[in-house]
Amino acid sequence: MARETDFLDLYKILGLNPGCGLTEFKQAYRRRVAVLHPDRRTGDQVSIIAAERLQQLTALYGAAMEFERRHGRLPGAPPVRPPPAEATQTPTLHPPTTAPRRRRMRWVLLMTAALACGAWVLWDYGSLPGSTESEPATASSQSTRPDSASLDQPRPAHPPTIELGMDADTVRSIEGDPLPGASDHWEYGPSWIHFENGKVVDWYSSPLHPLKTSSAQTSPTRD
Repeated sequence: MARETDFLDLYKILGLNPGCGLTEFKQAYRRRVAVLHPDRRTGDQVSIIAAERLQQLTALYGAAMEFERRHGRLPGAPPVRPPPAEATQTPTLHPPTTAPRRRRMRWVLLMTAALACGAWVLWDYGSLPGSTESEPATASSQSTRPDSASLDQPRPAHPPTIELGMDADTVRSIEGDPLPGASDHWEYGPSWIHFENGKVVDWYSSPLHPLKTSSAQTSPTRD
């Protein structure tokens, strides 16, 4: 009770009420010390009384500050209850840890399902009759077929040959000029062509100098 009474006297000296703030308490103490300091007093008796009051105030202030360090509050102030740690931490810790984990699991499941579907589609496509495995055989078979465009193209004509009744100009365009001195009997080395009335009537094609004819000669009996 003496210590409580002393603290009440301290608040009276400082002009404060119990439960004031720590900053307000310190500022009031500094102002009171400045008033009671012996340098501000004149006269021996006044200085002695001020020194005694200042000593008493300093002792009470020291006890109050010691109380504040031990209990976390000034004497006479209501105790401060700290908020429960579990109640404040529980709502903030669990959702951030579980939500990302659920999202990761959902993403893994979706990727697994997508890969499985892709593998199934590739396997099913490879097993079809018209898949890429049969394409080389089809291409080779198509390459062996005759092209319709090539069938439509006209075949090259056979080179012209000497025939009976052909005139001299046509024979010259096929065989060229004969040996000099020819009239109705053109000679091409051992081969020859005979004309009558300007038309071919006979020829002989030697293997040494073959003519462009369909046969070696027209009449085997003629020399």
